[in-house]
Amino acid sequence: MEQFKLGSVSNTPQDLISNGFAAIALGMALLGIAFASILTVVAQYEIGPNATTFNRLGIAAIAFAGWNGFRFVSQIHAHSVSALVYTWRDRSLLAIAGTSFAASLTLWAWSLTQTSIANSTLLNNMMPLFTTLGAWLVLGQKFSARFVLGMAIAVCGAIAIGIEDFQGANSNLFGDSAALGAAMLAAVCLLSLEQLRLKFATPTIMQWTCLIGSLGVFPVILLTQEPLFPTSGVGWCTVISLAIVCQVVGQGLLTYSLAKFSSGLVAVSMLAIPAIAAVLALIIFAEKLSILNLCAFAVVLAGVYLAISARSD
Repeated sequence: MEQFKLGSVSNTPQDLISNGFAAIALGMALLGIAFASILTVVAQYEIGPNATTFNRLGIAAIAFAGWNGFRFVSQIHAHSVSALVYTWRDRSLLAIAGTSFAASLTLWAWSLTQTSIANSTLLNNMMPLFTTLGAWLVLGQKFSARFVLGMAIAVCGAIAIGIEDFQGANSNLFGDSAALGAAMLAAVCLLSLEQLRLKFATPTIMQWTCLIGSLGVFPVILLTQEPLFPTSGVGWCTVISLAIVCQVVGQGLLTYSLAKFSSGLVAVSMLAIPAIAAVLALIIFAEKLSILNLCAFAVVLAGVYLAISARSD
């Protein structure tokens, strides 16, 4: 697969700096998103998975709207205001990105109540398999042999993480399955964001997708009669942190990096998130990791490194 966007691979200092910033942004995005599993578990002490998604996306939508307002005022002072034209294709992609991301978050949040944080996070980040298939079938993207090998190694390591749960006839099977379904929906969102990033700036994309996603999950909350908002200061701090750290910083920088990196590469790099989340779960919740888990994490990271270091054939 092309590691960078067409026309962006260059040895000029400006391009190297631009690619370097994108790589740093992607690394920071992975770190921010890694906190999502921990914060989601804490948030669900007071509210359900649907309400957790609603608060995360709703607060993030407000933050991105403020960001866009600041950008608009800055453009007025610079006399460089340009009106955005939204085509039916743009509106459709925004709707797909928003609804698929909200559904993915909700399904993943529920899976965290049914299986371990390490398993849920890793299976949820198995989107490279679905992203690569979608990019090949829908977008006609090509893949280098080294990238495919790295992705295959990483996915095999991801599968190994869930072997213990799938071998047992317990409720963890449903949690793992839900996390895998969330990965499919996340792949749809990522492919949509990649197309939107060709035209729109990151704050614009994220404002609309967060707003659409929060509005989409609101009727579900009414039907399930979940508590809509947290009831304590800790609960509010948790959902605000989810919105700012995981959505604004994490997903925002992830979307920004799509201007330089393909959706397939970004998806593969996200397989490194569970290693961070597992360490956090070990420290905060004292979740134990088996030897199989540790070996699988090493395999995943090796596959991610191989895929990221790949070059187009």
